[in-house]
Amino acid sequence: MDEKIPNEVIKELDINDGEEEKDYFEVTAIVESHQIKLPIPRKLIKIYELEFKKGKKLKLKFDIKNKELIYKI
Repeated sequence: MDEKIPNEVIKELDINDGEEEKDYFEVTAIVESHQIKLPIPRKLIKIYELEFKKGKKLKLKFDIKNKELIYKI
């Protein structure tokens, strides 16, 4: 038997989607007088099934040499 995978299933699985998963994204910080808000791309949340709740604490590491902020969930 030569059974084909339905197109709906292929679309759901993104088998033909040529875009690779990335481990970095570019975001624009929202700067306010007392804080900086860093948006999280929806695609990143969807791919890794991240959940954020109000008041959730994250660990922050600052790499002074590379001037990078690294958040740990």
